[in-house]
Amino acid sequence: HTVRRQSIKRGEPRQMPSLPHTSESTVREEHFSSRRKQLEDYLAKILKMPMYRNYHGTMEFIGVSQLSFIHDLGPKGIEGLIMKRSGGHRIPGLNCCGQGRMCYRWSKRWLVVKDSFLLYMKPDSGAIAFVLLVDKEFNIKIGQKETETKYGLQIDNLSRSLILKCNSYRHAQWWRQGIDEFIRKHGKDFLTEHRFGSYAAVQENTLAKWPMLCLQTTYAVFFPPLYFLRLSPEIFMKRPVVEGNRWRLDCILKRKA
Repeated sequence: HTVRRQSIKRGEPRQMPSLPHTSESTVREEHFSSRRKQLEDYLAKILKMPMYRNYHGTMEFIGVSQLSFIHDLGPKGIEGLIMKRSGGHRIPGLNCCGQGRMCYRWSKRWLVVKDSFLLYMKPDSGAIAFVLLVDKEFNIKIGQKETETKYGLQIDNLSRSLILKCNSYRHAQWWRQGIDEFIRKHGKDFLTEHRFGSYAAVQENTLAKWPMLCLQTTYAVFFPPLYFLRLSPEIFMKRPVVEGNRWRLDCILKRKA
């Protein structure tokens, strides 16, 4: 802890913000708004301090991760710890060979909901393990009958059927409602098919461009905005996936190079 304290930059805040010491029962009704503002400022100051912001207890309590503060990734949906089941890929070669529940593994992951995708990370390292894109087949089911899992939650798209296990039916319902409402509000354009069979709607007056990378005089590779590359180079440029990894972005660039 001594080394960590010494490594903190001088410009960063070091002291914990304070809350009022008076009891809530003694506060007059006309002062409720100011007390709420004090609590909001308290949480905001904590999130500005990397030592507390990156602490797993803070992440779980407030429902944030390191991706919550990257504005280029779009609006923030709900986040939290979940248990996810292995398998469910519609891509040949990524599923286990056995049959039944004995073949599956359950792992604890941090699930993040964004406007055009869902992803889960490893809680200890923060490494992104999988990205589930919102597409025309995106659908959510809950219940043991649909998921073969008690308090299960199933999220489908063109490339995978992801099974999550929740603590209770109410917990599963909370995830289902939170994901569905957020996607319907912010990602509805990805739920239908668009021009030329594309999964994405036509965007007018946007700063995102489709740059061209010339690897040879006879080759030209087009790829999407760079924040997709930073997030997931394993994105499939041609969907649904029917030819293995042939049309995965990193495989296309490697093949052309």
